[in-house]
Amino acid sequence: MFLGNEMITVENNKLKIDGFDVSELAEQHGTPLYVMSESQIVKNFTRYTEAFKEYSEKTGKEFIVSYAYKANSNLAVLKILTNLGCGADVVSGGELYTAKMVSVDSSKIVFNGNCKLEEEIIMGIETNIRAFNVDSISELELINEVAGKLGKVANVAFRINPNVNPKTHPKISTGLKSNKFGLDVEAGIALKAIKMAKEMKNVKIVGIHCHIGSQLTDISPFVEETKKVMDFVVSLKEQGIKIEDVNIGGGLGVPYDKNTEIPVQKDLANAVINTMLEYADKVELPNLIIEPGRSLVATAGVLLGKVHHIKETPSAKWIMIDAGMNDMMRPAIYEAYHEITPCTIRDEKEVVNIAGGLCESSDVFGKERELPKIEVKDTIAILDVGAYGISMANNYNARGISKMILTSEDGAYTIRERETYADLLSKDIIPPKYL
Repeated sequence: MFLGNEMITVENNKLKIDGFDVSELAEQHGTPLYVMSESQIVKNFTRYTEAFKEYSEKTGKEFIVSYAYKANSNLAVLKILTNLGCGADVVSGGELYTAKMVSVDSSKIVFNGNCKLEEEIIMGIETNIRAFNVDSISELELINEVAGKLGKVANVAFRINPNVNPKTHPKISTGLKSNKFGLDVEAGIALKAIKMAKEMKNVKIVGIHCHIGSQLTDISPFVEETKKVMDFVVSLKEQGIKIEDVNIGGGLGVPYDKNTEIPVQKDLANAVINTMLEYADKVELPNLIIEPGRSLVATAGVLLGKVHHIKETPSAKWIMIDAGMNDMMRPAIYEAYHEITPCTIRDEKEVVNIAGGLCESSDVFGKERELPKIEVKDTIAILDVGAYGISMANNYNARGISKMILTSEDGAYTIRERETYADLLSKDIIPPKYL
């Protein structure tokens, strides 16, 4: 039932996370409530390092995991990963600030995004990050200009658009020609940018970057991506341009749906490493960087909501919980599927719809789900929400962002306080003339 959630068990018909009774956690901390599992985060990260260590062993080159902060940038989650040796893939000044707050090694920080601001570029240069992943020629020119004003040289990698179909939801595809990201290789734009960089005084070319999409459930797009990147690296060598780093991005999916077969970290590593090694006689192999987000934290997170009302209509039985689409947007914007379970498991089953209380018809977490019978005051768990859950939460309908706790082997800790009504208004100002 619980596919990637090794921290979840059922004992005496009660759902448990890392041994903690989930209903008791909800009672103690209130709902809506995010629960993150330290043990699951550690397991997910370790699977990457174990799977890819062969690359360093066979090539003598560096392998770096730079976690995609957009997936979940809670400081406690980031600190767990930093302590394991993880780097950071950041896409804003705010994410870079949080990376500095948890003391990420600057040589493991890469800065992505297609619209970097001057103040963000200054932050990156002053932090001495590993590289800006350049997304456009105008951005390259701005980085060179800013670095010149600072009297520094900025490391740059070039995000190429390989026109690879990632076979995922269109809204999370990033490597097709029609997407907004990257420098086109086939049209010669990427090469033009790199040649311009060679003539610039305040940038240093260090790498090639590529990211083709999120929630990939097939390894073949990664193989196609890696081949296109390495073909480009070989072509650059022929023009006297050496590439030190290759960053293939992230995107490995997680098993939200038990009917979808998902490759694991070892599958990805075997495919990428074997593809890279095919180029060993053509070019000096580079350091390898990957940017997983979802596959590090999604399965480590659960969102708890309390059942306040049950309503039967001519078409369905509705279970109304106090978590809503403001707490977790994915079902509303991506039609995303998440496993749902009551935390008290009864023998009788029924088909129900699970919905939040916001004034939006799309505020629904699941329709026509066959679940153990649910009663008012039960706690409902929505699984696999550790990625793109709280990081996309908002204050729609004047609702505060949920509390978050972390379960570990030595206790359960609050890692984000619940927002209050006062928090909602803390940045609003009424001009004096209206008072």
